[in-house]
Amino acid sequence: MFKMPCFNLIIELLVASVIAAFFSYFSGTFLLWFVFVLLLLLIWHHYNETHFLKMLDRNRVSDKYQIGIWESISQTLAYQKRRSHKERFKTLRILSRLNKNIQFLPDAVIICGQDGQIYWCNNAAQELFSFFWNKKSQKNLFNVIFYPEFKTYFDNQPHNSPLVLMPNNDQYIEVNINRYDDENYMLIARDITQIIKLLQSRQVFLSNLNHELRTPLTVLQGYLEMLEDRKASKTLHTRAVAIMQEQVQRMSNLLQQLTLLIKIETSSANEKSEVVDVPAILTLLLNDSEILSDINHQVALEFEPHLRLKGNPSELNSIFSNLLYNALKHSEGDKIKVSWKRVEQGAHFAVEDNGKGIAPEHIPHLTERFYRVEDSRSRDSGGSGIGLAIVKYALAHLNTQLQISSEPGKGSIFSFTVPEEFVVVEYTMGNND
Repeated sequence: MFKMPCFNLIIELLVASVIAAFFSYFSGTFLLWFVFVLLLLLIWHHYNETHFLKMLDRNRVSDKYQIGIWESISQTLAYQKRRSHKERFKTLRILSRLNKNIQFLPDAVIICGQDGQIYWCNNAAQELFSFFWNKKSQKNLFNVIFYPEFKTYFDNQPHNSPLVLMPNNDQYIEVNINRYDDENYMLIARDITQIIKLLQSRQVFLSNLNHELRTPLTVLQGYLEMLEDRKASKTLHTRAVAIMQEQVQRMSNLLQQLTLLIKIETSSANEKSEVVDVPAILTLLLNDSEILSDINHQVALEFEPHLRLKGNPSELNSIFSNLLYNALKHSEGDKIKVSWKRVEQGAHFAVEDNGKGIAPEHIPHLTERFYRVEDSRSRDSGGSGIGLAIVKYALAHLNTQLQISSEPGKGSIFSFTVPEEFVVVEYTMGNND
C-alpha cells in the first residue's frame, strides 16, 4: 500500500501526463509540454509552501531581511534552518545559565583528564579540597587529592561504588567518579560528616537503649522464675514483688523521658509558648526536694519574684526539675544553692552544690544521652542518663546553652542565661516596690 505523499506524487504525474498529451496533440512534442506542466506544478507548490510557512512562523522578521540562498531554493529548508538556528541559540543560553548555576551547587564537581589534569571545577570543589583554580593555571587532581587510596580508586575501573575519604578525624568526604566523555572524567564529591555522625549517634543510642532495658528485664525474669517455686517464703515473695515493681517503674520512667526528649527535639521553639511563672516552679520543686532527696540537704533558694519567662511550660519545668534533681541525687554534698536573677544579658539560673565534683574529661559528655559519670552509682540512684539531654534540647528553644563548671572535691555549678527576648517582668500587687 502506497503512503499518502507517494500516492499524491503519482496522481500529480498522471495529471501532468494527461495535460501534456492533450496539448501535444495540437502542437509540439509531449516531453516539452510535460516539463512545462511540471514547472507549473512546482511553482504552485512553492507558492502554497510559502503561504503555509508564513502562517506557522508569525514572529518572522520582514522578508527583505530573510531572503537568502535557502529561501530562494526552498521555503521549507529556510524554515528548518531558521528553526535550527533558534534552537542552537536557545541551547547555548541554557548551557550558559547551567554553567553559572552549577557553580553554586552544594556538591563539588571537577572535570579532569585521564592524567588528572583539571579542566573545570566549581567553587564548592575548591572550598571542599582547599585549592584555587582558574582557566589560565594548570592544576592536577592528584596534587589536590593526594591520598594513596584515591589514586588506587581513580585507576581501578569501573567505579561502581563511591570512595569515602577522611582528611582528618572530624571529616568524611564521599567521592564518585564517572565518565564525562571518551577521554575525560567527572568527579562529584560531598561532605557526609553530619550523616556519619548521625549514624554513629543512632548506633550508640540503640546500644545504650538495649542495655538500659535489658538490665531490668533480666531482674524481672529472675524473680519470676523464683516465684514459680511455691516453696518460696512469704518474706521472699514480698521482696521479689517490691523489686519487680521498682524495675517496672524504672522502665516506665525511662520511656517517659525518651518520649519527652523526642517531643522536645521535634517541636518548634514557638510551640505552646506562654508566660511561665518561674519563681512558682522553683518554690514547688523546693518543697518537693525533701521527698526526692535521700540526704538531708540544706537548699537555699534565691530568686526575684517578678522575673518570668516566655516559653513552653512543660519544657521549662523539665529544665528546672532535672537540674535540681541532679544536684539532689548525684552531688553527694549537703548544701545546694539555687538562684534565679536578672542580669544584663537577660535572666540567669544556677544550681550550685558542694559535692564531690566532676572530673574535667566527663564534662563535655554530660548532655549526651545515657551518659553517666559513674554507671553503677547512677543506676542505684534511679538516674536514666537522659535528664541533661532533655535540658540541652529544651534550652536550645530559648537560644541558650547549659554551662557546667566543676572541680573535683569542691562541687559543681550548672547554669544558663536566657536572652532578653524571652524574659518577662510582671509585677503583682504585692511586688511592685
